[in-house]
Amino acid sequence: MYSILVHELFHGYQYIKGEKRFPDEMMGITYPLSKDNVELRNQERTNLYSALLENNIIKKKQYLHNFIALREKRTAKIKEYLTYEKLIETVEGPAWYVELKAYSEKSPDDYHSVLKKYGQQLLNKYESTSSIRRSCYSSGLFMCLLLEELSPGWMESFFGIEETVYDLVKKHSGDYIKYPIAGVKISSETEKAVNFALEKRKNEFEEFYQQAGIHLYIEGEITAKTYDPMNIIPLEDRLLHKSFLEVRINNEAYHIQQPVIAYFGNGIQSINRLHLILENKPIENIDSLTIDGVGEIKGRYKKQENTLHLLIK
Repeated sequence: MYSILVHELFHGYQYIKGEKRFPDEMMGITYPLSKDNVELRNQERTNLYSALLENNIIKKKQYLHNFIALREKRTAKIKEYLTYEKLIETVEGPAWYVELKAYSEKSPDDYHSVLKKYGQQLLNKYESTSSIRRSCYSSGLFMCLLLEELSPGWMESFFGIEETVYDLVKKHSGDYIKYPIAGVKISSETEKAVNFALEKRKNEFEEFYQQAGIHLYIEGEITAKTYDPMNIIPLEDRLLHKSFLEVRINNEAYHIQQPVIAYFGNGIQSINRLHLILENKPIENIDSLTIDGVGEIKGRYKKQENTLHLLIK
């Protein structure tokens, strides 16, 4: 609990220091589940882990340069999404860095064992593929730990620069050689990791559909205004907002404080249908439905057994 408290207090410290290197969370929601990217990314993470734990200086530099080469290859393929990864690493990696230091200070385990414990989250190919945002925490942490060796005292000026932790690692990695990365060969483990991520998403949607209650579909022109990016599950043309979603309908704001599926068309903020499962029946008015906890939404509606369709004006 002490280490987690230190982690969260650090986020408060970031706020006080005026941290501005925050990512565009939209990129995390639309992050592509590409087998080529997953293969390279998992190789990259393995080399990052080895670069920190390796004691032989020649091998350490080789792992470090392999890590950089793999990341640069991914950057050429998905540049905007790599920017997203680097910014998550920059705001969350240092928080994990102080957490690890605090944990090590209180733990009876030796420091090497603590490193390996935290490293498991870097090496888990299934979780890193299915939880892109969270997986950047551990890569950010390991780059912060590498910076201890590459640039002692790096943290003293960290809040006065625009560079990401990856930029600093690359900058201080010595004579970086651009190792050519051959064509990407998709391993069976990568195939399994991608399938695992897809099945995990499908299961989340299936759990939503299996809830008891009244199915309400709201169709028409809807705009997403506010949402929780860390609790959104994407699948094809829809997003499962697990915690809340605020939308604008007919120039009115509605706050939906429950799981809801949003079907989108031209961009994820442009919604054409919402799917809610309600505990209580909506109040049926002449030209609207009043939904418990949401409010009154005007439109034409029709009932079919345990389902309501509301076509908004």
